Amino acid sequence: MYYRRSPFNCRLMLKQPYNQGINTQQIPPKKLLMHTSTHEGATGFTLAYTFQAPQEQVFGAFGNAEALNAWWGPAETQNSVICLDFRPGGIFHFRMVSAGGVHYGRFLFTRIEPHYLLEFNNAFADEDANVVPPPFDLPFPLEVHYKLVFSEYNGATTITLTGTPVDADPEATAGFHAIRDSMEQGFGGTFGKLAHYLQQQ
Repeated sequence: MYYRRSPFNCRLMLKQPYNQGINTQQIPPKKLLMHTSTHEGATGFTLAYTFQAPQEQVFGAFGNAEALNAWWGPAETQNSVICLDFRPGGIFHFRMVSAGGVHYGRFLFTRIEPHYLLEFNNAFADEDANVVPPPFDLPFPLEVHYKLVFSEYNGATTITLTGTPVDADPEATAGFHAIRDSMEQGFGGTFGKLAHYLQQQ
């Protein structure tokens, strides 16, 4: 069975990072990751990134706790997995450490179709994985829904990512669009780490 629970206890917070992850100073060569397109719609945005790795391997990096410890999160943060229950209705709860302090995040998986489709609601969270407001002074949705479609061509895999606010009022939606460039930069750094991780496998 593809879906599996991680060895992490979802009810306990890890006091130390499980894994230090990859060296974020080692910037992957551009050929390992290509940002192929950007599109902004009325409610959300779409980004596409291409990796020099098979589709099954790229998708698998989202469903493995050890892999996520190595690559998930912007380049300037050190993230660690607290809980991964990779199935529809399951969660990915993680800790983020940066110069700005310690924060927590959460995915709630809504749809998983190996090795083609992954959908989840992403939010900031507390130590117990409860959704909390973002830690910045800007109206912003409590949750953002992400849809990732994986496709392979000639051994390279493209992830087409769409982000859409969940149940957000107009002010929060405007805040979402106001920092779209920052979110795109964050995904670029995160997927750069994923490209480096895939190269090492």
